[in-house]
Formats: sequence, structure tokens, C-alpha cells
Amino acid sequence: MPFSATISLTSAATNTGPFNLYSNVDNYVIPFETAVSKASLLSGTYLSTNVPNLTEICRVASTGTCTNYVDMPIDDPYVYVYEKCGTSLYYYKPGVSGLKAQDDNSPTPNCYAKINEGLLSAMDALYALTLNNTLVSSNCECV
Repeated sequence: MPFSATISLTSAATNTGPFNLYSNVDNYVIPFETAVSKASLLSGTYLSTNVPNLTEICRVASTGTCTNYVDMPIDDPYVYVYEKCGTSLYYYKPGVSGLKAQDDNSPTPNCYAKINEGLLSAMDALYALTLNNTLVSSNCECV
């Protein structure tokens, strides 16, 4: 599922543009946006809603007389998504690994099963996420 990202350039040569946008997910083969104007990229207001899930690098490639490109990292954190057992409540935590996690703030720990992982914006599109800073790696069983 694609996610959204604002893509901008700080400068562009005179003979560049329009631009196509590519993802490292498919090794920069198929553009996810085409004919993006230089003005919109330089203004910092170009919002793409088609960035492929798991994209880490966006290639901005000129299709004009000059065919240079620049590769830019996408600032979208990788997260793990947990579901509270027996409910449809979802939580996420950047950088947590393992199959189970528990909420240590509860008098009786609530258990969570890891159900997905990926880029935050893509996961947010799939699940109603709530940041829960108390999730920790654990071998707890969901009961």
C-alpha cells in the first residue's frame, strides 16, 4: 500500500525538468510519479501519495534536456505493529523486535502479538495506531 511523502529539491540546473520519481523498491525501474514540475519540487510543496511501501530512497530524475538524477532518503521510520490480544487495538514501537511484547504499565500486564512491520506511514494507513512507549521485548504469552 503506497504512502505519502513531501518531496523537494533545494536547487535544480536550468536545463532540468520535468522530473520522474522512482523508488529503490523496484531498483528505480518504474516511476511512481511522472512529469513533476521543477517549480513544485523547488517550492517544497510537492506531495506524492503514491510512494511504494518500504521505499527508503527516492530518485528524482530529470526527463528534460539534462537527464541527471539525485537519490534522497525518505524520512519515514520503520516500525513494528502489535495487536492487543483479544481486541482490535493496535500499537506500534520503532525498533522493537520479537514476537511478543507487553505493556508494563498495567497492574496485570497486557499482552500483544506482533502482527506486521514496515514504514510508519504505510502501517498507519492499515491500522489505527497509538504510540505506546511502554512496549518492550518480551516472551509473555497472551492470555
